[in-house]
Amino acid sequence: MASVSTHENQEKGPHLPPPSKQSLLFCPKSKLHIHRSEISKIIRECQEESFWKRALPFSLVSMLVTQGLVHHGYLAANLRFGSLPKVALAGILGFGLGKASYIGVCQSKFHSFEGQLRGAGFGPGHNRFVLCLVKGL
Repeated sequence: MASVSTHENQEKGPHLPPPSKQSLLFCPKSKLHIHRSEISKIIRECQEESFWKRALPFSLVSMLVTQGLVHHGYLAANLRFGSLPKVALAGILGFGLGKASYIGVCQSKFHSFEGQLRGAGFGPGHNRFVLCLVKGL
């Protein structure tokens, strides 16, 4: 019967250390279950999709366009390295622009998950820093 009451106590709320063992920096709001695996899954998806869907294509297209401009004489080739420096710079800039262009899509993924995060102390209606400074929480 003791195991049933222990199990019921765990279901009621998160496991919090006793007040005597809490440090001054302890914040009970931070101990709530936030679905970290789902957040890390969204972050991983954003990284992979931004690379394959935006960064790599932008980089390749910008490199091909730059190579074409150098080949047709619109851009001057370097005497020692040829078109390599300009093509490499175009690839780096294309990669960065591709990653930056995917930010809105990632934000929309987090907004779809926002309802679950708001209950855990996140979102515009919550100020976690102020709540954690109050000792009685």
